[in-house]
Amino acid sequence: MTAKILVVDDEVDLQELMKRKFRREIRHGEFSFEFAGDGVEALEKIQNDPSIDLVVSDINMPRMDGLTLLENLEDFENNLRTIIISAYGDMENIRTAMNRGAFDFVTKPIDFHDLLITMKKTLDQLDVFKEAVEHRMAAERARGNLARYFSPKVVETLAGRDEPFGTPRQQDVGVLFTDIRDFTTISETLSPAEVMEMLRSFHGRMEEAVFEHNGTLEKFIGDAILATFGTPDTGPQDATNALTCARAMLAALDAWNADRTAAGDRPIGIGIGVHYGPVVLGDIGSERSMEFAVLGDTVNSASRLEGLTRSIDTDLVVSRALVDRVREEAGDGAPAVLEGLEEAGEQEVKGRSGKIPVFALRRRAAA
Repeated sequence: MTAKILVVDDEVDLQELMKRKFRREIRHGEFSFEFAGDGVEALEKIQNDPSIDLVVSDINMPRMDGLTLLENLEDFENNLRTIIISAYGDMENIRTAMNRGAFDFVTKPIDFHDLLITMKKTLDQLDVFKEAVEHRMAAERARGNLARYFSPKVVETLAGRDEPFGTPRQQDVGVLFTDIRDFTTISETLSPAEVMEMLRSFHGRMEEAVFEHNGTLEKFIGDAILATFGTPDTGPQDATNALTCARAMLAALDAWNADRTAAGDRPIGIGIGVHYGPVVLGDIGSERSMEFAVLGDTVNSASRLEGLTRSIDTDLVVSRALVDRVREEAGDGAPAVLEGLEEAGEQEVKGRSGKIPVFALRRRAAA
């Protein structure tokens, strides 16, 4: 890649001399040169051309000298380097230049072989710096991507891995699906801004419940939310966490509806379906756009269980598979999280050949 070098000096002859001395590097595409007669012109060029990598500047110039130029360069991002040219005996100015951020210096009369070595050394250091910045930015992007799905605690753990999600695989997880009842009808009575504000409030409260119970926020789908428990790593309480999260969502909904009613807004209802079973998980998409995803019958069934909340007239439907797993996780005794759940028989669900035995939460009093 060609390094762009800005030479700042009021001696016009230096321009042709630099081109001649470094014609080999110019011909091979290593260097390209820009020139400025003083610090003022140099600043204008740097402001208009962020691709400049290196500034080679004399100290004594009209209008703005090299030391003042160095002071002004502090206002720019640290993505370029400066080499100062000064007389051999001008050590005081050289020390001032180094204290103001110059990377290195060469003395007059210029030894162009020494200048070439100094420029290459400076550009090598700049490449190392740019690479470090790129690594940091990539890490920040990766951390931001993880934060879309996981709680801050889990993000810290996953950020240290080379492959945060691991290789594509199948494992048993808890899957929770929820959405707002009659969302279309409700949204028809609201302005677009009010619809978006309601969704943000709903998503924010439900997301908090997911993260508090070690869940993964797989995605928002309009007014619906898909969350998983046991991804990317399984744990000893995945089914219990999924069901506990569902109850926390209902409690958060009650509190939010109390606020909505007090403000004169219409309370809303939600349905929640929770299932437990095998899923395929990993990154999907193209190289340009990848995202973490869980796939399979367990995910589809959780969505269908949420749909059953309307026909069974309840807020929460869970599969027997999940209930059985919760009991396994609890060991001896009856888990408190199962209180209020009653058998609702085997239910047909759309897109599935067999019926699913389910439990339903006793109908709660209206919030």
